[in-house]
This record gives sequence, structure tokens and C-alpha cells, in this order.
Amino acid sequence: MPLPESTRSDIVAYASADLPGDLAWHVDYFDFIGDKDLRDRLGQEFYAARFLYKLWEGLRVNDLWVKQAQVQLQVQQYASIYEASLHHLLFVEARATLEVQRLFEYEALVERALPGHILDRIRKLGSDDADRILGAVWAKRRTQESKIRFDSKVRAAVELQIIDESLGSEIKGFYTARNYIHIHAELRQTDVAWQISLARDAYRRLEPFKSQASSWLLQRTQSVQPSGGAEPG
Repeated sequence: MPLPESTRSDIVAYASADLPGDLAWHVDYFDFIGDKDLRDRLGQEFYAARFLYKLWEGLRVNDLWVKQAQVQLQVQQYASIYEASLHHLLFVEARATLEVQRLFEYEALVERALPGHILDRIRKLGSDDADRILGAVWAKRRTQESKIRFDSKVRAAVELQIIDESLGSEIKGFYTARNYIHIHAELRQTDVAWQISLARDAYRRLEPFKSQASSWLLQRTQSVQPSGGAEPG
């Protein structure tokens, strides 16, 4: 059964009162993301994160389970925003760079048959396992985009100077903290004050992230523009 209309209106008004703008404002916040569908989705997630934070704050429920639920949701939302934004910047804006192409490469042991004369020497040594011995060499392989680790993406973003090293380290921490949504992992992390601080930082670092990414995109655009000169007649 829903709450009375007047109560619901008051709650919505309270939760949105101190926000810097409406949903459209939060979508426009990600103006550095060229993909409109992604920009819309990021804006929705950002708006939801801020709205829900204000809602929790207004409830003033100080029970531990409420604080933990609030932190878990906030960290998960902001980690998803960072991950999706970085993914776009790397695999759309910077896909052709060596730093990004290296993300697809990894080394693995690949089976390679041993030459017959090597096997003969092993047999002469009296090894009973000679016929089961396999050769292998290290070889470069390519992985799928979806299997590239987040910490590797952050490292590439730092190398490309999309974000600085300090911010990259913090963003990795936010993403790692998503594991605390698993109950067994959460039970090992009992410092609730630290968790609340982490959620707050995840929100506050969004502005420098936007600023650094926007500056990188601007410099990138300017570097590929043709130099000035006389207009052709």
C-alpha cells in the first residue's frame, strides 16, 4: 500500500531539494562522453545515487544495517559510473593507442611438440615419463575486451594521462570495495566509519575525474586539428 500522496510529495521534494539540478542536469554532467546512450545512462545513475543518498539522510535511521546498506549502494553506483566512463574513454576514444592495444595482449604457455632427438635423449636417461613430457613456449595471445581487468584499465588510463596516478589509485579502491557487497567479505570489514568515508570520497572524486578526462579529450582534439594557414582561394 503506497504512502499518502502528500507524504510522497514531501519525500520527493526533500530528496531533490539540495541537488544541483534535475535529471537533465545530471545527464549533461557527462558531456565529455560522446556516446549519447551511455551519457544518458550515466546521468540516470548519478541522479539516482544523489537522490537516494538524500533520501537515506532524511530518514535519519542510525541503525548499523541502514548505514551498511547505504554505503554498499553508493559505492556500487559510483564504481559502476567510473568503470563505464573509463571503458568508453579507453575503448572508444583511445582504442588505437598502443597503451589500449596492449590491454588485449597477454602471455601464456602454449603446447609445442618436442623434437624427436630431445625425446630420444630423455628416454636414454631412463625416464619412465618420457612419452608424457610435453614441450611449451611462452606466446602472446589476445583476450576479449570484456575480460580485461579493471586495474589494467586504470593503469592504461594513467599511462595515457586521462587521469593522474593519485586519482587512478582511488578509483581502483572504489571498484575493489564493491566486493564488500558480498556478505562474507563484508563481515571481515567492520570499520563502518571507513566505509562511509569511502562512499563519500567516491562521490567527491567524480568532479576531478570529469575535469581530468575533459582536459585530456580537449588536448587530444586540439592535437589532431590541422595547423592554421591561409584559406584556399
